[in-house]
This record gives sequence, structure tokens and C-alpha cells, in this order.
Amino acid sequence: MIKAIDVRNPQNRHSLKSVDFDRVREYFGDNGVRTPFLILRRSDIRKNLEKLAEALPGVTIHYAVKSNNHPAILEEVAGNGHKFDISSYQEMLQAVEAGGNIAEMIHSNPIKSPYEIADAVKSGISLFVIDNPDEIDKFIPYAGKVKLLIRFKVDNSNAVVNLSIKFGCTPEEVLGLAEKIREKGLEYYGLAFHVGSQCLENDIYLTAIDIASDLITRLKEHGLKTSFLDIGGGFPVPYTAQVPDISEFCRPIRTRLLEKIDPAIKLACEPGRLISATAVTLVAAIIGKSVRSGKRWYFLDDGVYGSFSGRLYDHCTYQILTNRNTTWKRSVLAGPTCDSFDVIYRDIVLPPLSVGDLLIFPAMGAYTSVSASSFNCLRKAEYIVTE
Repeated sequence: MIKAIDVRNPQNRHSLKSVDFDRVREYFGDNGVRTPFLILRRSDIRKNLEKLAEALPGVTIHYAVKSNNHPAILEEVAGNGHKFDISSYQEMLQAVEAGGNIAEMIHSNPIKSPYEIADAVKSGISLFVIDNPDEIDKFIPYAGKVKLLIRFKVDNSNAVVNLSIKFGCTPEEVLGLAEKIREKGLEYYGLAFHVGSQCLENDIYLTAIDIASDLITRLKEHGLKTSFLDIGGGFPVPYTAQVPDISEFCRPIRTRLLEKIDPAIKLACEPGRLISATAVTLVAAIIGKSVRSGKRWYFLDDGVYGSFSGRLYDHCTYQILTNRNTTWKRSVLAGPTCDSFDVIYRDIVLPPLSVGDLLIFPAMGAYTSVSASSFNCLRKAEYIVTE
């Protein structure tokens, strides 16, 4: 069960993430902005990039566009000298528009249509990820133009979103895939892994690095040189619970990389959530209220078909800030659509709210607006970009 935070309590001021209700009211009170809206702070994007770069020196940052493709975020990534991890040709176009260098992008989607591959190669992308024999065959027409990374899975991840269910070969399959790449006249370039999204502990990264080290040695014994290792993303951010600071979280990862991986091998990571999540705050308003079966229901002007799509696809629980504080009761918080499935929280502790009251949701920058739909043709939350 989640409980909203009363921002008027001095003990809770740290939760406000530099956004308060007075400033929020200025946006739509003086400027005519309607809720729901998302406040994106460029300075937080820069800060998150800087912190990760300091935590993992020598590891190139390829921002995962899929977490949030807003132009302001992509511009900050490119403008601060970082690179991109893209999952589609359209994401590539967006990254290029923001200043990204195509030649330095990683196309990390392990399964791609022939058309997707053709468009990407024609545009200048050369680094691709595969995890099965059939995917290798798709690249045969592009021999000499592409470099392939083999993604292996890591079991027993404690990540909130387990990505090994759908992608990644077993470590035992890596050698066979690398040999097929060579047999088909293609270039085996390196390895990749992803421990899952919102990984709460760093032990699984260490396990993955150990596996990669063993694989690199075995591949070398068969005449296959590993030039690149992509350690993926998954770095955690605080939602309703605190997580380790990124420098603390990455310290043992950095140490293990230094111990186990040849310094001649290029290293990359694919952060998405860590860069985008905390830089965005959602502001939404109560548009209706009711009592059903003795329980208070509040209806918000944003829901699971909108910015709260992450409740479904990202398995995420978002914190709620309020400036109301009277008699707190268990309630239901629902979205605005006509679908009964559109319920954000079924068991949440809220103070009495009135139509027009605002609720603020910090850390809404990852896997939220990117997966929002236009169901019922309701208005999606618009962005307000600040420095």
C-alpha cells in the first residue's frame, strides 16, 4: 500500500524534488497551461549524466532512447558528448535530429525486421546486437558493413523488469553464435548483457562480468577476438523507496571491470531510467470523486492509458505529493478514461480531496509518456521544459 506525502510537513520537504505547489500553480494559473503536464528539467539530465560518467569512468554512455525520447533529453545527451542506444530506425532519426552521431550508435534490439536492418545500415549504423542464429542470417547481405554483438542472458536477476525472459542466449550458446558469424563472413565484434530494468542490487552485474570474462577467454581460444563489451543499463532510481547513490552502486562494478576485462576492450553502458526518470515531474488534477462500496474514489486527469502506462509496462509504483492534510483514508485513484481497467492505485492512503486539487508525481520521466496512448482521444500530458 502506498501513502501520499504531505509536502507541508517539514520532514517531507526533501521529497519535493525542487518542484512546489506554488510554482506549479504559476504554470497553469498565470500561463494558461492545463493539467496534466510534465515538467522536464534539463539541468537534472545533465546532472544524471555527469554522475554516471564519474561512477563508471572509461565506460561510454549510450543513452537508451526508449526510456524517454523527448528532444530536450536527446539534445542534452548529444550536447554533453554522450552517445545513443537505439531500438529502431525512428529512434535513430530522433537521435540524429538532436545532434547524435549515427556511426557511434548501438542498435540494441536483438530482433529486427529485414526492413529495419536495411534502413539502419543504409543510414550508417554498423553496430548491432543479436542473440540467435536466425538473426545472424539477416545480416549476410551486409557483410563488411556491420559489427555484431552477441547478447547473453543472466539468470537470477533481482530487477523489477526481467529482460532475460524475452532476450539473450545462454552463455553456452555464445561460442556457436560467434563461430556462425565468422562462417557467414560477418564480423564478431563483442558481447552484451542486460541484467534487467530497475535492478536493486549490483551483485548480478558482477556475475555477468565474470561470465563475460570467461566467454572472452574461451572465444579467444577459438580465434575470435572480443573488442567490445556492453554492460547494458538497469541502474536504479528512487521511487517510493531509496536506492544507493549511483557512485556507491557502481563502485564494485567498476572494480570488477578493471579486474576481469582486458583494458583494450571498449566498454559501454545503456542507461535510460537513470538519466530520464528523476528529471521529470507530473502534475495532474482531480476531475471527479465518488464513494463506491464505502470506499472513496478519486478520478485524475491522467491514468494508465496516459503517463501512468508505466504502472503496467514498467511495474512501477510512483510517489504522490499533496498539500492537503486532514483525515487520511484508504482510497482508490483512477484515471479519466471510460475503461474500468484504468485504475492507478486501488489501495492508497489519501487525504480528502476536492475537484481541482493538484497531485504531484516525482520521477515520472522513464517509460511513462513514451508508452502513453490516445485512448478515448483524451489529451496526453504536455511537456514544460525548464533549464
